[in-house]
Amino acid sequence: MKQLFKASIPEAKLEAVERALKTAFNTAIAESVELLSGGLSSALVYKITVNGKIYLLKVILQTDTFNDPNRHYICMNLAAEAGVAPHVYYASAEDAISITDFIEAQPFPRQFTPDNLIKVVSVVRAIHAAPNFPTLVNYLDGIDGFIENFKASKLLPESATEEHFRYYAEIQKAYPCYDPDLVPSHNDLNPRNLLFDGQKIWAVDWEAAFQNDRYVDLAIVANNFVKTEAQEEIYLKAYFGDSLDEYKRARFFIMQQVCLMCYAMLFMRFATVLQSQDTVIDECMETVRQQEFFTQIANGTVSLSSPEGQFLYAKVLLNEALYNMKTPRFAEAIDRMNA
Repeated sequence: MKQLFKASIPEAKLEAVERALKTAFNTAIAESVELLSGGLSSALVYKITVNGKIYLLKVILQTDTFNDPNRHYICMNLAAEAGVAPHVYYASAEDAISITDFIEAQPFPRQFTPDNLIKVVSVVRAIHAAPNFPTLVNYLDGIDGFIENFKASKLLPESATEEHFRYYAEIQKAYPCYDPDLVPSHNDLNPRNLLFDGQKIWAVDWEAAFQNDRYVDLAIVANNFVKTEAQEEIYLKAYFGDSLDEYKRARFFIMQQVCLMCYAMLFMRFATVLQSQDTVIDECMETVRQQEFFTQIANGTVSLSSPEGQFLYAKVLLNEALYNMKTPRFAEAIDRMNA
């Protein structure tokens, strides 16, 4: 096993990986090992074969309050028990290593049919119905911290984002951010973390999971997959049923902008590496709309693996939120929150 892993796994983790295999499968032998790529975290992810079956081995390299393996694995295990995450064979917070079923994902179109939207909603509902996850932070307070860090970074001049944050301040005043109605939440249900095996949708990568506002998961999924008013109505109706009303529609729309701002701040943080390079930072805020940017990613014109691509995506997200916050619907939603 060590020969298989030596080329890609840190020497300091070899013993822990061997221990994981022995605990999960009573063997330290992996017939094949393939290092996967595609995520934005620093974790190492492997497709491994043990006793003729394929599994996913994940080795976390960096831990902190947010990237906490203990909370991560509690949430992942609860989600697996609820049938929305792959089965967990091993998870050690001490070693920061997990082994789960490997999902052989098939393409799942962004332009969802009504049936596909309902399938995704069923995943969100199942997550929210699971036993309580550990708590971490108030979501909007956490975003406020990201915003302050971005402003302190001076990555862009204050004038470049003044209008964005002026509108966002209306959300900070109006949104019920301390509503005690919290649910188990994945908090990062983007297309990379929803895998379709041909029959079922699985949610993976539970690092960001904690007990949170239910509208966060709903908004993140919608920001990536819901494209029309008709789709939005199907989507919200599938989640809320007959309890769907104008207040819920308004709160959902506002949270969509909150989540766009959150991801923008996260990608701005990734892009701060540009400041330490011999790079001229593009301060222009003109970008394409989010859907066009998704198309550019799909055809390889832009890569989110580069700091430049991450910086551009952050600006796209900021502009998408600004576009939405300047609409009459936003003003109406804020009024409803203030009522």
